Amino acid sequence: MKNYTIETYRLFYEFPKWCYSLTMAITILKASGQPEEFDIRKLTSSLMHSGAPADIAAEIAGEVARKIFPSAKTKDIYRMAKKLLKHYNLSAGMRYSLKKALSSLGPSGFPFEKYIGRIMQGHGYVVEVGRIVDGYCVRHEVDVLAKKGNEHFIMECKYHSEGGKPADVKIALYIHSRFNDIKKALELSPERGQTVHQGWLVTNTRCTTDAIQYAECVGLRIMSWRYPETGSLEKMIEEKRLYPATILPSARRQTLEALFRNHFVLAQDIADVDEEFFLRKSGLDNRTARAIKREADEICPCIAKNSG
Repeated sequence: MKNYTIETYRLFYEFPKWCYSLTMAITILKASGQPEEFDIRKLTSSLMHSGAPADIAAEIAGEVARKIFPSAKTKDIYRMAKKLLKHYNLSAGMRYSLKKALSSLGPSGFPFEKYIGRIMQGHGYVVEVGRIVDGYCVRHEVDVLAKKGNEHFIMECKYHSEGGKPADVKIALYIHSRFNDIKKALELSPERGQTVHQGWLVTNTRCTTDAIQYAECVGLRIMSWRYPETGSLEKMIEEKRLYPATILPSARRQTLEALFRNHFVLAQDIADVDEEFFLRKSGLDNRTARAIKREADEICPCIAKNSG
């Protein structure tokens, strides 16, 4: 949590108390279908994490608490909170949409792989996406091959369009097996000194407890939603504002296809160029392009660098 003031903590912990009686007995349904008790503090914290001040976050959470009903789905609660948050601030409302934006990168997993490659580039890695690598037993198509300094990493991306499905231990076993096959081939190669140092499991959802336990045991790195505490997927994104173009409200399915085709994968890619350049290169009609450009500038304010 950020370094909030004493007043912020007071608002966070005391303001919602008036509506606890409305929420204590309400059971809601997670995306996976599992029931859980509605937690107003969890919702307030999520809104604050998106950039809303504590008093606004608490007010929105209280409004949502008054409107929800038993067995309400978390996606409906999210939609309600997002709508209220947008009235406060467009940028904060878009950041609150991050998880949904990640699940909108499909329907295939390839845009997710390209997006992960861009995240790693933003954090100083040299990357290749979709490279074919010889293993000791078979050849493998590696989703993302990343290098930083003298270390090489093999990243397997597991994308789910439904955010409630976690990556389980079978996926972790499969990725570690591929990593070991490639590592053995490189170590036995005549070109000495080549190796891979770690395998990564990257997913836009959570991982099961068994998957995390196995990964920690064998040294497999996980980058998933909310895990690990340092270096989770959303923190890697938010630290450098590497938001996908899918986070922009005006970016519909056909719009996104045109943006990806023209190499606008990140909202930052759009914010980094001036409007005239984007109108020429986006492949979109001018009205849609201007709306998307305005939204990208809101969430990723910066000075245009490319006007060629």
